[in-house]
Amino acid sequence: MKQPSPRALLGKLFGGSAKGIAVEKSLITGYAQVGGKDVCVIGTCNGTYIGNEAALVLAAHVIGCIERHPRTPIVMLVDSAGQEPNRLDEMLGLASYFGHLLSCLEVARRKGHKLVTIATGKAIGGAFICYGMFADRIYALDSASVGLMPIAAMSAVTKIPAAVLQKLSKTMPSLEFGAEPFALLGGVEEVWPSKGDLQARLAKAIATAATDDNRAALGKKRGGRKLALDIRNRVLAESAK
Repeated sequence: MKQPSPRALLGKLFGGSAKGIAVEKSLITGYAQVGGKDVCVIGTCNGTYIGNEAALVLAAHVIGCIERHPRTPIVMLVDSAGQEPNRLDEMLGLASYFGHLLSCLEVARRKGHKLVTIATGKAIGGAFICYGMFADRIYALDSASVGLMPIAAMSAVTKIPAAVLQKLSKTMPSLEFGAEPFALLGGVEEVWPSKGDLQARLAKAIATAATDDNRAALGKKRGGRKLALDIRNRVLAESAK
């Protein structure tokens, strides 16, 4: 399915208020309105990679939102092929830069900002983990490609033949790329049709966002992760003794 241009997608999500959102070097930052209320917007587009510089830009915008727009919901748009494959970024501490961005988002959550993610294109690996998966609720367009690691890369790391992993992906949602498989795992709250009323869906998502982590429960209910919830509950019960 062909992806809309970044500007076209922003228009579908935020209407005329999308003019308050900047798109520079495939990074999205700015402010818009959803249902007549202000929201802060951060994100990526064009399937870009996220490196140290990008993480700092996104974190700075989150800090600005916390300081100047208290309790304003933060909408995170994800279209990234993963973390920057750059040795210099790695040597400078890429994980620390990602950690800084996550810390800023956690401060925002604790100060009353709702966090909502929409996977709009590629939502892969470290790029998805470093901010998108940190939301209170995560949604995805039906055209999004959501996953933790491509099968070719997984094969290189695990030494399991790609053909074997490809076969396993047919019955294991955790190995398959796409919005629907990730929804089965509970990692996506709901898959949105790209041609639907995205403004209305986003308004509802923000209104109903809650900080409880319901992903394991969704995974069990949908049959994608059958044991995670029970194991978590057993661990919590034992730790409370």
